Amino acid sequence: MNAKIITLILIPLNIILAFYVYKSISNEIEFNTQAKERISENVQKLKDLRTLQIAYKKENNEYASNFNSLLDFLENDSITIIKSVGENDTLIDGNEISDTKALEIGIIKRDTFFIAAKESVFDENYIKNRNKKYPLDINSLSTIPHTNKSYNIDANVIEEGKVIVQVFEISSKYSDVFTGLDAENKNYDLNNLLKVGSMSKASLNGNWGE
Repeated sequence: MNAKIITLILIPLNIILAFYVYKSISNEIEFNTQAKERISENVQKLKDLRTLQIAYKKENNEYASNFNSLLDFLENDSITIIKSVGENDTLIDGNEISDTKALEIGIIKRDTFFIAAKESVFDENYIKNRNKKYPLDINSLSTIPHTNKSYNIDANVIEEGKVIVQVFEISSKYSDVFTGLDAENKNYDLNNLLKVGSMSKASLNGNWGE
């Protein structure tokens, strides 16, 4: 077989090989773009759920261990707001008195107000500062985007530094985050978790690097 024939055979083979190399690189780039988008969308939801857990704990002295309790709180409960009325500018023997003392003698007083949780937790200021690319939908707050699955949620108490502390964790496996994408053999361990909070230490942080 002379060199001319070999060249004629190799040219289409090289074209086919180049096409598959290009397609592989293109698919990798496309997946990475989609993966980052999915992660960002889930991070915003986990931030929303963290905000709701913090409000729940403030009212109930513990974190919610299930979404039924957490979402029922948002829909049907209220946030307690305590406001001071009056100014503590009184001096006794030349010294400022404490707010506790001022409260006792009636210089100031405190009024208690109740605001619907859904109006207070995700108020105008919160909405203004969250990622507007992913609108807040209370009806699907516990659902992992692009799936019909719910995030995993847990809460308990642990001992940390000889102190009993409340902890919670809300998470999703990356395999669920990437539902519908060709995520096999990519740069992600699909069994790892994208999560906020921790069941092993007192933390409100997410593990996405905040």
